[in-house]
Amino acid sequence: MKKSLALLASFAFLFGVMNAVADDLLPSHVYVTIRANASGQRPFADFGNLAQFSGFSPSAGADQIANYLAERAKSFGMSNVKIEHFPSDGKSYIWAYRTEPYWEGKKGELWLEGLDRQLLASYAAQRIALARLSRNTNVSADLIYIGGGLHDEDYAGKSVDGKIVLTTGPLSGVLREAVWKRKALGIVYFSNFQATDHPDLLNFEEPKPWEGPHGEQTTFAFCITHRIGEQLRESLAAGERLVVHADVEAEIGKGAYPVVMAEIPGSDPTLPAVLVYAHTNSRTSGGNNLSGVGCTLEMARELSGLIQSGELAEPRRTIRFMWGPEHFGMIAHFHAHPDDISNLLAMINVDMIGFNQQLTKAVFHLYRTPYSHPTFLDDIVQEFLEKVGSENTISIRYANPSSASPSEGFRDPLFDPMGTREDYRYNVEKFWGPSDHEDSGEASIGIPAILLNDFPDVLLGTQKDTVEAGDPTQMRRGVVVAASSAYMVASASPRDLPALIQNGLTKAKSRLAADEMRAYSLLRQSTPAGLAGNYRDAQAFLRLDYAREIAALNSLSSLVGEEAFTPPTRNSIVSLASEETLALDRLRSSAGDLTQAHNISGRQSQPAATNSEAETLCPERNLNIRGPVHFFRPEYGRWWLVEKTGDEHFEDKVVLSRRGTYILYETLNFANGRRSVAEIRDLISDEFEPIPVDEVMQYFKFLESVDVVHLKKQVASLNN
Repeated sequence: MKKSLALLASFAFLFGVMNAVADDLLPSHVYVTIRANASGQRPFADFGNLAQFSGFSPSAGADQIANYLAERAKSFGMSNVKIEHFPSDGKSYIWAYRTEPYWEGKKGELWLEGLDRQLLASYAAQRIALARLSRNTNVSADLIYIGGGLHDEDYAGKSVDGKIVLTTGPLSGVLREAVWKRKALGIVYFSNFQATDHPDLLNFEEPKPWEGPHGEQTTFAFCITHRIGEQLRESLAAGERLVVHADVEAEIGKGAYPVVMAEIPGSDPTLPAVLVYAHTNSRTSGGNNLSGVGCTLEMARELSGLIQSGELAEPRRTIRFMWGPEHFGMIAHFHAHPDDISNLLAMINVDMIGFNQQLTKAVFHLYRTPYSHPTFLDDIVQEFLEKVGSENTISIRYANPSSASPSEGFRDPLFDPMGTREDYRYNVEKFWGPSDHEDSGEASIGIPAILLNDFPDVLLGTQKDTVEAGDPTQMRRGVVVAASSAYMVASASPRDLPALIQNGLTKAKSRLAADEMRAYSLLRQSTPAGLAGNYRDAQAFLRLDYAREIAALNSLSSLVGEEAFTPPTRNSIVSLASEETLALDRLRSSAGDLTQAHNISGRQSQPAATNSEAETLCPERNLNIRGPVHFFRPEYGRWWLVEKTGDEHFEDKVVLSRRGTYILYETLNFANGRRSVAEIRDLISDEFEPIPVDEVMQYFKFLESVDVVHLKKQVASLNN
């Protein structure tokens, strides 16, 4: 009996410790109120209502979604509810972003002709069956299989002129090779991706770019399942002649991006607001991008109602909700209202969340801000995610298997009566895109922004990417995480600073321990010839890691006010500096041991000479081109870069591009006119992997050639 009581006491102590920080960030009664009033059924219902519209902006469906959201916000009693419209024609640019054409499908049918006429695809049955930007047609033609359709050998011995091609290749590439280059009439696509496990899925397709290098336009394209595609391929391989009939009706032309805004007013309108964003693009399937919209509507309803009723105190800061097309809504708004950037303190980007995790294989993620933007926001959202996550993760510690009434093993589960009783798979990750947070968080706009997102999802962009994939239980959990975080940030005042510092410090120390292990690993994997260079990097990275964590803690001054940073508070942050000294001493000792073990002389252990040009040139952003300038995504920068350079393969000449999109993104983020190229090299190497400084130098020279940055000579202060 005594042992059982001791065990229960230890569980009670552990429960108290794990909840202590979250209860400090929000008083228990406040968190309990948010938790109790959050619904999973309401966002699930809104998700279903929204999914009936065709959705992908600009379109008639996007306008219907915007009107629905505005009416719902008004019904909640929210303030400043409005819809803004930003022109979009498929040709003009917003900074480096090429706007999209309006498109609304009306009809799309693909028939296999013959005595036994078969309907292969129907837009009326599955909107995803007709590729976006398909154009009007009513034609019968031979079907010809071209495999991937991207290379000359796919067309060897075949003429596709005047025919309809069957392919497994990406629509954009096949459009160029088969239609624009070889004069095929249209495309029938089936995917090999996940074909073994999911042979009957349709996959969403749209051409990017949607205009050829000589002004060529899109044609029509249908998506069929892998099973049907294989049957057609086998018939063609057996020598059968197959004729298909395509009948498409669609509107395409000029349109506008609708962006909806609504606010929960704060008590101090002079303070920058907290932004909650969810994008309304639902793909032509009506799918899961709208789950985040449903969840943010529930956040708006709940917080607005609780504040109006007095159950929650009015926050100091306004909470602004925005709903618009992915990427373009955010970019268009700030392009039209650049002064509004200073009115926003932080952004919580709620992407697609709330799915049945068993069905979709999805995991709930918090993606933190990139290293270029250390902020208090990361650790606040992480704390609430870990609280909800730990309470909804099955553990033997809470199952009490030896008791008379064993439980499932949840500590304090959060279910919805209409949802599952599954546990919560979640994690916290470093920055990753693509979603709207990478636009607002890009340094030329500069709003700290995190992403909440369910991914990967095996049903994403298929005909089963529907409301039925959602789970009211997981939606309710996502609402609690996001609503608690938004309300905490909006309500924070000087009295909250001790708890915020404690939360940030404990999480920082955990990350710094991992950073120190990484530094040791860099040393241990060194060859004798490379030890000096790796030691130099390990030191630099560790210093940068401490500087970043200190900057994140100091960013709390923008949340609670500089005057709250009294000497005791400053001392708790400065204490990290003394820990940095000890960590560097340990690293130095380890490097010395390795030097002796390799019998390396002092002369041999000197690091290689650096690039003097990189040490003196400081890239500065041209603010006439704001937002990300993507190398690989046509509408988000690549198209603009092709036009600027006159070279469709410009990226082949930029070595750094081989390392991926987000290394390029972050490298540009660090360009503030005060950091040298060499310093930026250290920063991105710390965040990703050691990178030769010459690659970084070449990248900035390319960006200067297209007027994205200016390289100026200046003696830079370390990591300003």
